[in-house]
Amino acid sequence: MLVTLVLDTDGGISEFVMKPIDRKTRQVVTRKLAVDCRGRECGRALMTHDGLLLGSGAVADLYEDPEGNSVEHGEIVETDANNATLRNLAATVGRPQRPVGPVAPDELLEHTVMKAYALVPTALANDLRDSLAGGDVYRVAFRPRASVVDSPAFVLANASGIFLVQCRPCLVEFVRLDQPVILEDQLADEEDLWDDWQVSTAGENTGGDAW
Repeated sequence: MLVTLVLDTDGGISEFVMKPIDRKTRQVVTRKLAVDCRGRECGRALMTHDGLLLGSGAVADLYEDPEGNSVEHGEIVETDANNATLRNLAATVGRPQRPVGPVAPDELLEHTVMKAYALVPTALANDLRDSLAGGDVYRVAFRPRASVVDSPAFVLANASGIFLVQCRPCLVEFVRLDQPVILEDQLADEEDLWDDWQVSTAGENTGGDAW
């Protein structure tokens, strides 16, 4: 089944077939095999604390309610911190949507890329084509299936084609190459100096001994 992205702009409808870009498509992957002393291929297994070996396929997981009864995956609902049920957002695959933008490149740089897709156009509006060719970036909604999570995604282009990158907000503060780093020891020294200053000031005000 083809996964498509449909964008509606003033110039008309643009439709793209989405092709995932993974490690196998970017570079040659060498498969590594674990073998024993006789050259026989080994498989991964888990060992319990009492020495029981669990081979592949021996472990499964399930959901349970507070009474210990198993719950089917389709009956699971997600809630927020206040125990309110979160509403599922509809899947965006194959549904026309208006892209947001052009957005500033900084908005993309504030995110971490989770997945990347090559967009193969089957229909491309002139205004979107020209805008992407000029280096513009657009934000779109991309949900392959219904979900309570609305992960941001961005559409951009370069000389190799048009791409969609699915992201999540980056919570790491950017550090410049020339930015001074404050170590914990320095912070502790500054706190000691502040304490000394307070003691000294108190002594001056009261006429007592000062450090």
